[in-house]
Amino acid sequence: MTDAITPSQAAWNRFADQLKEVGDKIVGPIGARSPRERADGFRYLASLVAAGQELEMEADRAHPVLARAFTPLRSFVGDGPDTLYHDAKLDESLSYEFTLRRGDDIFFSIVVYASDDEGMRSMVSFLIDKDIAFERDGDVEHATIDISAKRPDGAKNWLELQGNEPFIMTRQYFPECVIEVDQGKYRPAIMKIQCRDEVTPPSEYSVGELSAGLDRLIAFMHDTVDAGLGVSAIVGMSMIEYEGDAHSTPTRIGADGKLAVEEGENEEYTPDEVFEMIDPKVVANNLPGPGIGYSGVSFKLAEDEAIVIEGKDVPCRYWSCQVFDHYLQSGDYRHHPVALNNRQTVYDDDGSFRIYACGENPGVENWISTEGRPRGQIVLRTLLAETDLLPEMRVIKIADIPERDRV
Repeated sequence: MTDAITPSQAAWNRFADQLKEVGDKIVGPIGARSPRERADGFRYLASLVAAGQELEMEADRAHPVLARAFTPLRSFVGDGPDTLYHDAKLDESLSYEFTLRRGDDIFFSIVVYASDDEGMRSMVSFLIDKDIAFERDGDVEHATIDISAKRPDGAKNWLELQGNEPFIMTRQYFPECVIEVDQGKYRPAIMKIQCRDEVTPPSEYSVGELSAGLDRLIAFMHDTVDAGLGVSAIVGMSMIEYEGDAHSTPTRIGADGKLAVEEGENEEYTPDEVFEMIDPKVVANNLPGPGIGYSGVSFKLAEDEAIVIEGKDVPCRYWSCQVFDHYLQSGDYRHHPVALNNRQTVYDDDGSFRIYACGENPGVENWISTEGRPRGQIVLRTLLAETDLLPEMRVIKIADIPERDRV
């Protein structure tokens, strides 16, 4: 027997120590404030270990695999319950063929993201469904997309590949929650990506690969936690609470990933202090998508209160109103109605709507659940909107909900 630590064990021990550093962010200055948020936060970190192992640690850029990024049990960086997201890591020096057999989505996009030398991530190129040259086989659409540094001769669909550590993300939006897709009500796309260049099969797994993979996993966790807490803190500067709506103008993140935030005081920190605590990459690295716009506020809510989101329908492919927790995780849509989209919302004759958010349904048609959280985010997401969706959001007493909205 020997007490010597092997290189593999040393890599694992370093990973375990680094996990503690990520955990410190959960209880840091812009982290959890209650026992529930601390429990949610460390549960969130456990889910990120699972996500990072699949999406980062096992990534092979020469032999990419389209992995499902978010699931009903795995949520981060503001994913939507009506959307299937898939991710594949690529190598900027290689070329790839992506094939798609479209399903029953109402919107499809594929984006190449990459980082610059400072680690700032951005969209390099993208295609959305209306710009893809599909071929038809009966009622099924299918397409081939080339992904490479230069456009191949004769390519009908092409995405430019450049930058550091590029990857693709596909988004498929559906009329209902993706649980309905998983249960067979809607068909997901059939997708495949493969390298066009000659590449050798993966070699025997080594200690070096283990160490590098664990480093990628930890980096992913740091980036993801920073993005969730950072955007949450920024949105927190647009706070609504009962009789305290001074900062109820929504914070907006456009389709270009640019942030628009109203100046004003946060309850604990000034805007300058908040921005000082946040890496400037967090908004850009939160993976903005083509044609997608966001607006949102943070809320404080007592048990006898509700948030009313009041607006008017706009011409668009899709919009939704959704509750997130402090880490920018979607609410638990397995068990609670945490989002409504434009196909599910009940409107007045003039296209106006009122959505109520609180712990229990107060007897209204348009309700989303906060799961009893005393604070969190309300976010509206639009797809290809012709005009901005600009709702008013405020906190009222549940007893003051007008009779016209009760059923």
